[in-house]
Amino acid sequence: METGKIDYKTLPFGLALGHAGMDPASVQDFLTPGTFEVIEIPTECFLHPDAEFQRRLASCKFRSVRAGHLMAPDLTREIPFLAENYRRDYVEQASIMVRTLKAAGASGAFLGLDMRRILGDAEAENAALEIVRRMVPVLYRENFELLIPYRIPFKSERDIQSTQLTGRFLRGTLSPLVKLSLEIHPFEVKQEEDKAEFLGLLGCEAHQAVLVYDADSGLHIAAAQFRPWAELLERRLFRGPYLLCPRSVRNRMALPESDLFAKLVSDLRNE
Repeated sequence: METGKIDYKTLPFGLALGHAGMDPASVQDFLTPGTFEVIEIPTECFLHPDAEFQRRLASCKFRSVRAGHLMAPDLTREIPFLAENYRRDYVEQASIMVRTLKAAGASGAFLGLDMRRILGDAEAENAALEIVRRMVPVLYRENFELLIPYRIPFKSERDIQSTQLTGRFLRGTLSPLVKLSLEIHPFEVKQEEDKAEFLGLLGCEAHQAVLVYDADSGLHIAAAQFRPWAELLERRLFRGPYLLCPRSVRNRMALPESDLFAKLVSDLRNE
């Protein structure tokens, strides 16, 4: 393969419906066999499944089916800053949720730590690492991936530092089942800005990339927005998946945007 040339046929693509705040009752509209390889759906779909939903999900033969947040993100963001007894209770409840989600068919879920707030704060970073390490045994027993989200672009010098510390944090978890999820907001990066600076070495650590944007504003993920990020990540040996996350009021744009993304993926694979 030529340098810089991406074989899109080998890259997995999918939808991040949990990230988009999808109503669980609407998820079945996106379960179309053969369109995508990976899907992330709201955690509630695993907690209250019905037979028809499970049948539709199985028929799609996804390579990976992930849940949304393992625990409420508002709580997760604060846990590293709370007392030891609260952190222990959190780990206990999160471990129960891992077992529940795995039994319902999920291969992983998000732990919504506020990495930009934690990294560089030694006490909070140590507390967050302790939380994750205490969860490692259940992750191994269940073969369950814990995805740590990191938002791009950053806006400050402190964020630049935190991108450099993210790899250290992931290695400190002592588990290959704890992985980085890049949440890329491509329309927040100006054309003249250096995408490689925003990305840093995160592409070498990332397990997936979620493309987030405001679909109500008329924006779409077209080749012009997608290719530059894909080329940068390819040079960092990133192999996907790429998940689409169009945000809109009542998710009214989710279905047309997923259709457009499917068309983009098809075009890339047939070049």
